[in-house]
Order: sequence, then structure tokens, then C-alpha cells
Amino acid sequence: MSFLFPFALFGLLAIPALIIIYILRNKYKEETAPSTYIWEMAAKLLKRKNPLSRFEHLLALIVQCLAIAVFSVALAHPVFTLEGQADDIVFILDASSSMGMVHEEKTRFEKGLDLIKEKAEEAVNGCTFTLILAEKEPRLVCQNIDDLSRFEFYLQSESVKVSKYETSIVDSIALTQNLFSEGKANKCYLATDQDCKEGTLTNIEWLDCSDDEENYAIKAFDYKVNNKDGVISFNGAIESYASDKDIEVTFYVNGLEFAKETYHCDKGIQTGFSSKNYATLGRPVENVKASIALTDGLMDDNSFTVFANTQQVDTKALIVSSSPTYLEAIFSAMKVTYKTVSPAQYKLIGGYDIYVYDCYKPNALPEVGASMFFGLKNSVEGSGFLASQEVIPDDSTTLAWANNEDSTLYKTLTRGIGMNRDILLKQYMNYSLINNFTTVLKANGKPSVFVGRSDYQTREVIFNFDLHNSNLPLLYDFVPLMRNLVDYCKPKLLLDFDYEVGEKATLSVADEITKITIKRPDQTDPQIFYAKKENESVEQLQYETRTVGEHLITVTYQDGNEETVNFFVHMSKPEMDPQPAAQANFALAITDNTTPGDGILDNILPIIIAAAAFFAADWILYTHEQY
Repeated sequence: MSFLFPFALFGLLAIPALIIIYILRNKYKEETAPSTYIWEMAAKLLKRKNPLSRFEHLLALIVQCLAIAVFSVALAHPVFTLEGQADDIVFILDASSSMGMVHEEKTRFEKGLDLIKEKAEEAVNGCTFTLILAEKEPRLVCQNIDDLSRFEFYLQSESVKVSKYETSIVDSIALTQNLFSEGKANKCYLATDQDCKEGTLTNIEWLDCSDDEENYAIKAFDYKVNNKDGVISFNGAIESYASDKDIEVTFYVNGLEFAKETYHCDKGIQTGFSSKNYATLGRPVENVKASIALTDGLMDDNSFTVFANTQQVDTKALIVSSSPTYLEAIFSAMKVTYKTVSPAQYKLIGGYDIYVYDCYKPNALPEVGASMFFGLKNSVEGSGFLASQEVIPDDSTTLAWANNEDSTLYKTLTRGIGMNRDILLKQYMNYSLINNFTTVLKANGKPSVFVGRSDYQTREVIFNFDLHNSNLPLLYDFVPLMRNLVDYCKPKLLLDFDYEVGEKATLSVADEITKITIKRPDQTDPQIFYAKKENESVEQLQYETRTVGEHLITVTYQDGNEETVNFFVHMSKPEMDPQPAAQANFALAITDNTTPGDGILDNILPIIIAAAAFFAADWILYTHEQY
């Protein structure tokens, strides 16, 4: 036993003081006056004999001493250690999207918080509490908190909320296992809506957060426009999780209600659907939306929007070449507006987005616009690379893809490329790179096709070979490669318009862009995502999609013009299913370190009650003596 406030025990010094007072108090003897003698005799005859009368003063002293002792101990707040009676408890709280389902005005997540709070309140004093939030990656909200009110503060924190990402309870179990192995925990509760019936959990107790809410979802959606007939059709998949249901789906085109269809869904079975052909009346389709009008527990998966690519990027190129056949063919296929001049006719003039130098060295780089070099044998001032030597191998050299998966720019530049055909070279140049470049293809381990910035911060694309010295123009991969390189020179803001929540949207930033704002569906006002700084060159930005629904991007250019682009973020498919068909199987292994801790008993209420009883007894003795 120990005391929280041991100085209160000095109150015990009042006991000897009380004893001294009893010893020194005045003694008096009652004398009977003759005039009252007869009355005193009558009182003595009527009064019953009290066997305790001779001990009343002693009993009063004992009771008062005990009261002082009990009160002193109570004020010192004794704490008793209960060996092996407390637990170090880990609570795992599922934060998946299905936990956001609403039942009787309370989400499953809120139900999980209530169940955790109940278990914490039932725990023996001396237990510690750890909270792990099972998000995309497990998040340790708090660890080994021994104060209940402080732990409840963490439960009420704004950061403890449902996640829209795909979550993994398995990773949270692994983190808990580490705590078990390190001796920092010995008991675990899992609050989830997953099916964890008896026999599916080992050394884990299930806090069931599930309810029988109605829930529907649009699992997939797309549309097709037949420009010849001027009709549009819709197709996709829907599901009803809790019951068999006839579900009415409303289709919207360009934000206006367009058509309605009713489809029957059997419980728990994904049902594909397709609509009739509807006339578009020649109107361009910018976006199409499918929506379930029924109200259910989880509304985030009740609608799906598909945005068309309406970005208008008109690219103008100037080709400087003596033999531009390959370049003209590829630019024509990509519908790039171009003009071809011979090296003798070339003069650096403005008005072009891309300047293509095919085996030709310009005297100067354009101040505005991108440069594209093929087989340059001499260095160009300010280009950021130097021509070192020409290589003519005995056999053809095979180009290799850089496979730089850590670079989002590399992924964008190789988008849609099969990489399943050998690219051969029979002659090329070696370049020394001064500036930072992103390599796409390599020849004998050295950069062969790469992109970057010149000293003047203009964009550059460099091939260290003449297209006529390679089989690349004859391969299918040449088309998507050149399309990606042209898009790098004159970028489109977005290449994809449909994302799964948690994915990162890649925004290609043109040099003329000064500001980008993004409005999420849960915001009333757009937020600034990018503001260009002076002399800053940014090629790409990553936007992490955190919210389900339609997002609006607004781009501001140097001339003050604005452009808007929409994209849609849908729930991750594993998160759409609120009640997994298969039961979850989770287990924790007990180790030598997994032992209970010591409990604490610090309840002073019984001591206070005992002190009150002694005071009551003392008061009874006092009143009996006096009256």
C-alpha cells in the first residue's frame, strides 16, 4: 500500500493531543442541596441503571481517536496494488468506409467508439489503453494511457474519424502483435463491422459494430456515344447488400436529368445493367452521371460520374529537317498542326509550341516554347547537355527502358507503351548531362531519350540518334511515346478523370499556369493548390484524392484567362461491401512478455463511510451523556 498524499498522516498527531485533553479536563462532583434532595432521590429511583455509564468517557475517547485516524488515512488517499489484476489493453478501431454507414442516426464508427468507451470504463483501475485506427496504414492514436478521462479525450479527437481509403485490419493486427511481443500489451479488442463470429479470432475480442442497414451501390459505370446515329447508351453494375430490391437509376447528361431505368437486384449479387439508346439531339456530351435515388446507410457509393476529356490543347510545331517523313507522319497521326522548313530556310521566329530540330543545330534556343532534338552532333549553348562522341557499334545496340518507377514523370512519359519490342540502334551520340533530366530510354547504360529543362527553363526532349538509324519509327510504341513527349512539351492538365479514393491525381503544369485551385465536394469554396513563384518551373504536381465525389479544378493563366476541369473520385471497391461474405480470421500470438500488469485500488469512499460511522457513534455517546 502507498499514499498519494502522505503528509495528511500528520493528522494522526491529533490523537495524543486528544488523550491529553481528556486527562487534563476539569473534574467536578455533584452535590445535592437539601431543597432539591427529594427530587434527586426521585430521579435516581426512576432512572434505569446504565451499565455503560462508567465507560462512557473511555468509549467516547476511543471513538474520537478512531475517527481522527480514519479521516487522516482517507485524506492521505491510500493506494493498494492488486498484483496481476490489470491489463494493458489495445483497441483496434476499423476506419473503413463501411463504418460510416448510418443506423438510427448513429454511424457504425460512432457505435464502435461507444463500445470501446464502455470496455475502458469497465476495466480495473491501473489498466492502460492503446488506440490503433485501422486506416490505409495503421495509425497509433495513443499508447499506454493510464487515465480514463485522458483516453476518452483521444476517442473524441477530430482526427479519429472514418477514412475513405481502402483499409487493412491485418496491418493493425501486426502492429498489435509487436506490442504483445514487447510486453506493452496483453489484451486486444477489435471494433469492426466485419463478420468475426466465434472461432474466427484468436486472443482478440470482437466488438460488433454491424447493423442491418439497407445499402445499395453503383459498382461501375460508363457510357458510349454513337456519333453516326447521335445516340447515347449507358452500362454499368449495381448491387443491393441487405435485401432483394428493384432499384431505379437516374441518368444525367451534362448535369440535366436525361432518363430513368429500373433494375432488379438479388441480395449480395452484383448485377450488370445496360440502358436503351437515347438520342443526344446532337449535343456534345461533357459528363454523364448515374444515381440511385433511394436513401440508405452509405450514400457515398450511390452515384457515379464520368467526365469526358474536354481539354482543348492546340499544339503547333515547327519541324526543321532535311528528311521529315517520320516526323510529319507522326504529327499528322496525332493531329498536331505543323510546318516543315529545311535547315537552310530556318529562322527562329515565335508562335510555335514545339521546335523540332532533326539533325540540325540551331544557333540559339527559343525563349518561348519547347525544343525537340534528334541526332544532334554538336552542343547547343544553354541546352543543359553536351555532345561528347559518336558511337557506331559493330552490331545494333538494343535500347533499354529506364524503368524509373519512382518518378511520376517517367510513368507519364511511358503511359500506354507496351515495351515488348526491341528498339535497335545502329548509330548514336553520347551526351554528357549538365542539368537534371529524366531518362526514358538508355543505350549501353547511358541516356538515349531524355527530357528536362534548358538553362532558360524551357522544356526539352532529346533523342541521341537520328530516327533513320533506328527501327523505332516502325514500332507501335513510337506512337504513344511521341504522344507522351508532345504532351510533355505542351501539357494537358489531366490525363485521367476517374480515380479511386486514396489515389494520387497527376497534374501536368504548363509554364503559362500561374495558379491552380481545387474545390472538393465537401467544401463550399475552392482552395489554392498551387501558386507559381517567381522563376519557378514545375512540371507535375500530385493531388491526393481524399474525398468521394466530383472535384473541380480551376486553372489561371498568365494572361488572366481561366480554364475549368472536372474529375470524379469513387470509393475503393473493397470498401463498398459493408459485410464481407467471408468471415475475417485474425490472430495474436501470446509470448512470454504478454503478461497482465498490477491493478490499483484507490477508492477512499469506504474509508470516508467508516469515518462517518465513528463520528455518528461519538455523537450518540455524547448526546446520551448529556441528556
